[in-house]
Amino acid sequence: MLFYLYMTGTRGVNVPGRCVGEGRFVRQMGPPGRYGVIDLVLEPGEESYGPCVLSWEVSESQIPLIFLDGVISAIKHVMTEDEFAGDHLSNTVIRVVGGAYHQTDSKLSCYAMATALALRAALTNAGLYGPALAAQAGDAPV
Repeated sequence: MLFYLYMTGTRGVNVPGRCVGEGRFVRQMGPPGRYGVIDLVLEPGEESYGPCVLSWEVSESQIPLIFLDGVISAIKHVMTEDEFAGDHLSNTVIRVVGGAYHQTDSKLSCYAMATALALRAALTNAGLYGPALAAQAGDAPV
């Protein structure tokens, strides 16, 4: 399933190449447990300019569709963080390619946290987030 993510702003950035991020939010100490695992792949889109697209490529047994709202909310949240190079991704496909689900311990908030972790990792690998961005600009701490 494809979902178009329309985000506003003037500083849209493109992903330079294929980037992978894994997010694991697992807290199994006492009830209630927390469990959310998601694997993301960021790829440049096929158009020269286009929106950010979320491609949901996992089965219902891997990650139930009920957690999609948490995934989208986390993507939008990461785009607003100061550590991100722009204010939205443009011409980018965010593919949800894997993950895991626990019938009792998985919650919407767990997938939001796991998605944020995975997206930050993928954007860092692309040089568009956090320390990788500072290193590109020559502002890395010594």
